[in-house]
Amino acid sequence: MSQKTPIPVTILTGFLGAGKTTLLNKLLHDLSDQKVAVIINEFGDTSIDSHLVVSTKEEIIEINSGCICCNVRGDLINLLDNLMKQEDKLDRVVIETTGMANPAPVIQTFLMDEKTADSFEIDSVITMVDAKHIGQHLQEEEPAQQIAFADVLLVNKTDLISEAEKRELEQQLLQMNPNAKQFHTTYGNVETKDLIGKKSFDLDHALNIDPNLLKETHHHHHNHQVTSFVFQEDRPLDLDKVNKWFAYLVRIKGESLYRYKGVLSIKQLDKKVVFQGVHMLFAGTEGDIWKKGEKRQSEVVFIGKHLDQEELEKGFQYCLA
Repeated sequence: MSQKTPIPVTILTGFLGAGKTTLLNKLLHDLSDQKVAVIINEFGDTSIDSHLVVSTKEEIIEINSGCICCNVRGDLINLLDNLMKQEDKLDRVVIETTGMANPAPVIQTFLMDEKTADSFEIDSVITMVDAKHIGQHLQEEEPAQQIAFADVLLVNKTDLISEAEKRELEQQLLQMNPNAKQFHTTYGNVETKDLIGKKSFDLDHALNIDPNLLKETHHHHHNHQVTSFVFQEDRPLDLDKVNKWFAYLVRIKGESLYRYKGVLSIKQLDKKVVFQGVHMLFAGTEGDIWKKGEKRQSEVVFIGKHLDQEELEKGFQYCLA
């Protein structure tokens, strides 16, 4: 049964490592008085982001059977339908797409499926832009589409570039999407009230970007030079070896590594070690304590161009304690 007022949907997109999960954590904190359903789509078949999202009372659902803009669009429709059947009324839905997603088919889901369109409405499409690394990817289809479809552009990590570079990037983005409101941020630090509940989604603008948006024949293809590999290991790792391996990876393969993240089980450490990186930038922190009875397993994912699976796997095995 449809509701009188459609539930607003925020689509959070942006290329790999732009800071979407950091912004998502902030949004959930600021919206703690609302009932929010969060849908996270991973590139590949792992669920690392569930360790990066802070503990909340919100319902967090992961789709990792493929890209939300490709073969799992049916999953998204079914998931939204199930959310509508819940007894407690939702205040909002936030969808965090994989960094490899063209947002057009996600937008299309809320326009073309009659039942979904009756129950939900797009509030805004927010695109996170990695100020430090976006220049390497502006000619690629997915980042260009993410920028073009945005109602709001959050230019993140601006502390890593000069003032001249900021001005140049601002003009580049203005040329690519003159309609989007730009915010320059660090750590996704922007007022939630400037992003949520603004009803900034503009269908006419979206149709100018993609005239086929309201046709069921809409297709999307990924850059198949970009691959993802997931490695899992039940045996504990040695922290010194891990640090040496990542130092080597960043130095030798940094330009090819679009995104890498994981959760590590380190010998003689009671806490998980959570790490994430983008190209040459890498950071690791202590996570939650391993719970009693919880399987201590290390899981890492690498996303990038022309990656050597065998070489990465050998490096991961080198880290065993």
